[in-house]
Amino acid sequence: MTNIVKMKDVKFDSNLFVNYMSGTILDRLLCSYKGLPKGVNYMIIGDPGVGKTTIILDMISDIQQLNPSTKILFISAEMNEIDLAIYVQRFPKFSELEILFVEADFNSQSHCIQDIEETLQLGWDIIAIDSFYELQGIIKEEENLTLKKAESQLLSLIKKQNKAQNDRGVHTTFLTIQQVTKSGAFIGSNRLKHMITAMMELRLDNPKNIYSDRYISFSKHRRGDVGVKLYYNLSQSGDVFYDEERYENDRKLRKLQSEVSSQLHDYADRFNLFLSNLCLNMADVIITFAQNNRLFNLKIKLWHFGKFQ
Repeated sequence: MTNIVKMKDVKFDSNLFVNYMSGTILDRLLCSYKGLPKGVNYMIIGDPGVGKTTIILDMISDIQQLNPSTKILFISAEMNEIDLAIYVQRFPKFSELEILFVEADFNSQSHCIQDIEETLQLGWDIIAIDSFYELQGIIKEEENLTLKKAESQLLSLIKKQNKAQNDRGVHTTFLTIQQVTKSGAFIGSNRLKHMITAMMELRLDNPKNIYSDRYISFSKHRRGDVGVKLYYNLSQSGDVFYDEERYENDRKLRKLQSEVSSQLHDYADRFNLFLSNLCLNMADVIITFAQNNRLFNLKIKLWHFGKFQ
C-alpha cells in the first residue's frame, strides 16, 4: 500500500542541506544556494571530446581538497589505469581520488554488479560514474540481461544510496556521465530521465569545430538555473579554468531577457483586457442600438396604422 504523508511530518537532518563546495564559480551553477547538494543525481552529457570526464574529476578533486573528510569514489567503466595516468600527468590532484576500475571478466566467479554493490554499501558521500551506459552494458553481458533490466539494477542501487541505506547512513550524491547519440541527444529510458535531479550539458559553441569555445549549461535543474552558460578552458594544467566574467555577463543578460519577457507578458495581458472591455462596450452599443431601432420601427408602424384608419 502506498504510504501517504504530509511533508510537515517528514523529518531530515539539517546537515543534509549543507552542500559540498568546490571553491570555484561552478558552485553557483550547481545549485541556486551554491555547491553540490547531497542525495541527488546529476547526469552529465555532451559533445565528444568536450571534456566531460575532466570536468567531473576536477570538480570532485576540488571538493575533496576543501573537504578532506568527504568520501568520494570515481567508478571508471570506460578508462583503465593507463588511461587515467595520462589525466594525472596534467592534473596531479586527480591522483588523490579513490577509483574503482570496472571491466567485464567472464572468467571470474565474482561479477561487477556484486563488486559495485559491496563497494557502495560502505557508504560514500559522492560517487562519480564514467559512464552509465558502459557500466550498464557490462552488467548486461555478465548477467545475461536485457539493457532495460541492467539499467533497472543500477537505478535500484543508486536509489538505495540516495536514501542513505548504507553502512555510514549517508545520502549519496551521484555524478553520472552518460553517452549521447550522434545528434547529441540523451541515451536512456524515461525512468532514468525522471530520476535525474539535473541534466548538466557540456557543449561546443560550434559542434563541428572541436577547438571552439566550450561551456557548461543545465537543460534540466531542480536545484538551480536552466540555460545559464559557464565557459571553461582545458588548455591549462593543474586546474580547469572557468570564465567567471563571461558567466556574470550571461546571467545579467538572461535576467534582463526575463524582465523584458515579463513586461511584454504584462503589456499583452493589459491589451487583451482592453480589447475584451472594448468588445463588451461595443456589444452594449450594438444591443442598445438594436433595441432603439426596434422601438423606432414599432412607432413607425403604429403611426402608419393610425394614419390609414
